[in-house]
Amino acid sequence: MSESLITKKALGEALKELMAENPFEKISIKDVCDACGMSRNSFYYHFKDKQDLIIWIFDFEFIQKIQSRQFSDPFEFFEAVCEYFYENKNFYVKAFEITGQNCFSDYFSEVFHQFSVEHMEKYFGEIENRGYYARFASDALRMALIRWMNDKGNLPPQEVAAMAKNAVMAISERCYSLYPEEIEEYKRKTLG
Repeated sequence: MSESLITKKALGEALKELMAENPFEKISIKDVCDACGMSRNSFYYHFKDKQDLIIWIFDFEFIQKIQSRQFSDPFEFFEAVCEYFYENKNFYVKAFEITGQNCFSDYFSEVFHQFSVEHMEKYFGEIENRGYYARFASDALRMALIRWMNDKGNLPPQEVAAMAKNAVMAISERCYSLYPEEIEEYKRKTLG
């Protein structure tokens, strides 16, 4: 493991530990560095700010690990997301609450949006307004994820993913029963 990676992991673990006990806005770069015995220069060599560190944690712990996985459908991916967030719930509940420039919530939205665009193309081919549909889907799933993590009942990840899939299927089926002609026309126009 490279020295750079060791430093980043130490800073990441320090931030996670500090966020378990303190509000994010009360944690300084100095606090993070003191917690792992590093200098501020070490921090700024690797990260722009605390937000950048949170994003790196997500990329390192989740994105890099799932990039090599093949998912059979978008809901299998959503289940993997739920499993990761379930294991790291306390940290990400706080991370999603942070607002402002370069916030984790915005970054997460972009990651989910890109995944949605890729899967829409894979399953539906070239469709008109694909970006809008992908944004709609990614925003809905992000909000479902945030609500679930903040819920006191805390359903297991597999149940949350199954409920999301069932919701999408039920809505699709209901829409088709209410608007069959419009849906067939849409399919002819956009799917060829």
